[in-house]
Amino acid sequence: MIRQLENYIEKLTVLVIEDNQGDFILIEDYLLEKFKQINIIHKTNYESSIKYLKSREKEVAVILLDLHLPDMQGVNLIKKLSDHNFHIPTIVLTGYSDLKLAKQSLQIGAYDYLIKDEINPIVLHKTIVFALKRSEFIHQIEAEKDNYENLFNFSPQPTWLLEAQSLKVLNANIAAQTTYGISIDDFLNMSFTQLHTVEEKQRIKNKFLSKERDVNDEHFTHLLSDGTEIKVDVYFQEIKTHSGNRLIVQSNDVSETLKRIDTIEFQNATLKEIAWTQSHVVRAPLSRILGIINLIEEEPENFDELSFWLKQLKNSTNEMDEIVKKIVDETNRFDHK
Repeated sequence: MIRQLENYIEKLTVLVIEDNQGDFILIEDYLLEKFKQINIIHKTNYESSIKYLKSREKEVAVILLDLHLPDMQGVNLIKKLSDHNFHIPTIVLTGYSDLKLAKQSLQIGAYDYLIKDEINPIVLHKTIVFALKRSEFIHQIEAEKDNYENLFNFSPQPTWLLEAQSLKVLNANIAAQTTYGISIDDFLNMSFTQLHTVEEKQRIKNKFLSKERDVNDEHFTHLLSDGTEIKVDVYFQEIKTHSGNRLIVQSNDVSETLKRIDTIEFQNATLKEIAWTQSHVVRAPLSRILGIINLIEEEPENFDELSFWLKQLKNSTNEMDEIVKKIVDETNRFDHK
């Protein structure tokens, strides 16, 4: 990137907005002396400069701006130029009498200022190079900021930015707004604890404010805008900013997962009951049947008792049939859960 910037510096277009022809010629000579390939555009007033920039904005690398033009001067000139948001570094050209004004211009959009009586080729060259590098770094920072904002806003997980102490919501991404049915404006007037039930407000607050930052082992209840309750896992990380400590918080809806766990636990209990039935209850009538069969085999000619044992055999068989039906019913109930 630095090599690209160096090549860019050697081949740049500079817009000089200066109504004094003598001052312009001097600046032009300095530019031609220090830059190998340079395109110098000269405008003498604000109006013509804006028209040119609107059509050629991407071509201009730096603006050298005199603070006193025929159609606009001073702070108003800087503000008007900044309002157009051209993203072009501007260097103010001024005299000793306007030094205070030049310094003020730095606060409202100018990158730097040069006193005309002190300009020479070296100073002008260094000032332009510094302005271009600063502009490049600013654009990089803005691009990174946009990337982080996109990561935040378009994360599929509901995500919030909180003030670390008060837990006030400072931002909420699209997933949070969609999932919870709460607009960004409403979120910005909320504390994160308002998403929790009354019983959990203090618990989640204590977790956030304590040194123990891991809340992944706990489930919380969140309230949607329509009053629906969902079970969530909450993840968070503290970050430090120039405005104070912040918390990045994400929630993960585990309602369906917990329901599935409950279903599995119920099914396991049912399976245990079925297994117990098979191993204990079924064996009782089966043992009686086997015993009766043994008695019949031992005394096959005792016809007086045979009718009695056949009746007992039938009763035990019917009992076993009822048990099997019950097992089938339990299995069907298991399948429908």
